[in-house]
Amino acid sequence: MNRCATILFLLLAVVLAACETRRIEYRKRPAWVRSMSKDAPSSTITEDGTEIRWIDDRSGELQGFEQRIGGEQVRIRTDHEDGSVELRNVVPMHLVVNLLECMRRGEYRVIYDQLIAVEKRTWYDERGESGFEEFQAWFERNRKDIGSMLNRMQAGKVYGEVAVTTGERRGTVALRPSVAYDFRLKAIDVVREDGDWKLLDIR
Repeated sequence: MNRCATILFLLLAVVLAACETRRIEYRKRPAWVRSMSKDAPSSTITEDGTEIRWIDDRSGELQGFEQRIGGEQVRIRTDHEDGSVELRNVVPMHLVVNLLECMRRGEYRVIYDQLIAVEKRTWYDERGESGFEEFQAWFERNRKDIGSMLNRMQAGKVYGEVAVTTGERRGTVALRPSVAYDFRLKAIDVVREDGDWKLLDIR
């Protein structure tokens, strides 16, 4: 191949590459994802080559731990000046966010007092003075697996990798089978108590 033909071939390759078509979709990224994950990508590529460009959804703006649900401004975590913490879980994903944040801060007493279901806490309390210690020991022993699952739930909700199913009082937040195989723990069972969702079990 002479020099002229080589140049023409390269030019043709460049033109064909420039003409390649790509499907682009624009999707809203929930505000809570932006708040909890500072390095969330601006775009991602799916297996079929589709480029997903993320637009931050500010309709339910989450500043720190505040979120607008319907017409109500909800603060899911409040840190008081006296060091106490107040948590709310209006929807099951709030429980995921609050549980993960408490684990990051080592707030096992807060989890025990505010995030686990009465039924579960009663089971520990019936074991006597060692009840809370057993609860904390289990969480610490499984900290890595619980944290990995909750992190994936938090990040994967926007990608459809999490299934949230709820009834009148009980429900489940679970990783979908397409991603769950990579995790030892795959789901949390939740129960509704006095308007808030509480943790019943991790499995």
